[in-house]
Amino acid sequence: MINQTINCTKGFCPFPAYTDRYAWEAVAEDIQAFYHQRAKELLGHEWLVLPATLYLDFYRNGNRSRYEDRYFQRRLNIFYLMMAECIEGHGAYLDDLINGVWAICEESTWVVPAHNNHDRKRGADVLELAHVEEDCYVDLFAAETGALLSWVYFFLGDVIATRAPLVKRRIELEVEQRILLPYLTHTDWSWMGLDHDNPVNNWNPWINSNMLVCYLVFTRVFARAQEGVEKTIHSVNRFIHFYTDDGGCDEGPSYFDKAGGALFDYVEELGECTDLSYLYTEERIRNMASYIYKVYISRNFFVNYADADSTVAVPLDLLARTAVNTGDENLLAFCSYLREHTYYADRSKPVGNLFSVYRILADIFKPLTTTDKAFIAPPVSWFPGIQVVTARDTKEGGLFFSVKGGYNAESHNHNDVGTFLLYCGGQPVVVDAGRETYTKFTFSEKRYSIWTNQSSYHNLPQINGFDQSPGVMYKATNVRYSSFEEGTTCFSLNIAGAYPQDAAIQSYTRDFVFDQGLFITDRYILKVWKAPLTLHFLCHDQPEIVGGRVVLSGVVELVFDAAILKAAVDEIPLTDTKLRRGWQKDRLYRLRLTLKGCALSGTISLRFARI
Repeated sequence: MINQTINCTKGFCPFPAYTDRYAWEAVAEDIQAFYHQRAKELLGHEWLVLPATLYLDFYRNGNRSRYEDRYFQRRLNIFYLMMAECIEGHGAYLDDLINGVWAICEESTWVVPAHNNHDRKRGADVLELAHVEEDCYVDLFAAETGALLSWVYFFLGDVIATRAPLVKRRIELEVEQRILLPYLTHTDWSWMGLDHDNPVNNWNPWINSNMLVCYLVFTRVFARAQEGVEKTIHSVNRFIHFYTDDGGCDEGPSYFDKAGGALFDYVEELGECTDLSYLYTEERIRNMASYIYKVYISRNFFVNYADADSTVAVPLDLLARTAVNTGDENLLAFCSYLREHTYYADRSKPVGNLFSVYRILADIFKPLTTTDKAFIAPPVSWFPGIQVVTARDTKEGGLFFSVKGGYNAESHNHNDVGTFLLYCGGQPVVVDAGRETYTKFTFSEKRYSIWTNQSSYHNLPQINGFDQSPGVMYKATNVRYSSFEEGTTCFSLNIAGAYPQDAAIQSYTRDFVFDQGLFITDRYILKVWKAPLTLHFLCHDQPEIVGGRVVLSGVVELVFDAAILKAAVDEIPLTDTKLRRGWQKDRLYRLRLTLKGCALSGTISLRFARI
């Protein structure tokens, strides 16, 4: 945990001032050219309005992208202008920057429509537009906006004041009224973790890392800044408290960037004011950092349960700094390996939303650390807190396997207790689709009407005609894990509890044995028979069925008993842009193995092996 007795009044100067022309002119030439080009395109820019009707899209038709696209681009353009002005130092971009800052200050709300009703009291009317007479709420993107304006103030506040003094004052007032004071006023926002004992997700460090910047930048002009810093520490400590000792991120690797990764941003920011080296020696923090390479598969593929994507852009510079601080040489080797062998998005040149301006600046100004040591992918990793196993055959072209237990109310949950993944030679074979583009329905009562969230589109059985149900009570029981030196990994669990009572399941155990090949044994006992038992497998490529044998992706053979199981294939069109882009194809396939007969109990054995 972080010690709360910290004095932050000495000033916050993590990066060179605007007047330090030597430091800014020393920025890498490719980075300078990137921001120069972006800002040059914005000279005389017309700042498009964010109309009420665009905000209402979310409530009228469920679309959140049209408003957010314009919202995020406005902020990104301000960042481009700020960076170009700091790099070039000649004032050419100040007027356009002033216009952009003024436009943001004129917005009725910094909260996006999808978050407009978060943490409102039960029974309150649903708001379709921000209620200007209510207290300001701080969501993910309001906090990001506050941090962005804080950085503009930090670098260019005095320069802006020479042209438009009231703009500098306006930044102070808007950040104070929309960010600094509301945060101090509330303890009841659920993401804070301050008035309840339920786990908090990535919102906590994501928001707090940006809140901390606001308080540290405005220490000299906001009298309660020290109080605000201490409150962020208290809130972040709640996130650390709820995190499992094994460091596993239940939201998956693509949210690690904004969960554990955001915590490391926070620690670096606070570390500018005090010594936090002790924190990096804590086992939970070290495990949180190493998690990301333990769930790495190959190329850009990572284990992607819940709403996680199958491919992930890892914050390599941040993780390299964290590796040095934690003394994890394999994490540093992992970062160096990814830079050399995979696509690596340079995070110092952002093209999306501004999750962490601090991280972008740190990637530019803090020395990059690399190593010549080879990355060693762990042959097996077990996360008991989130009940996830990863295992790999370390031979070239070998299999990678992962399986999860857990329960159906984890953060960004899919109904997926007992599902698994299988890759071969880094190639996806049996997969998890991931998530579609977020809409109004993603986090509503209709969440499980979305096919990607349903158990029948994961690698799971449909039992007596029933899929798994959502909720904390729907979970795995009798979860057991073991691993042996000779390379065998075993995992078993009873998934009956993940299904509703109407499914009439007495017991359904799945035993996984991974040893170069993968062996799955399902044993079931039903109270009554209602419908055929069907096993589902979501496949990357179209399966080829020949008798009791199925060829998957041309590299893996699945062997089953054709005397008791009937095989069929469904084509799953990927109509969502995000899914098509992530998988770089327009369809996946679902293999169905349906049990013949109506026995109340039985055993099903499956074998997956490299061809």
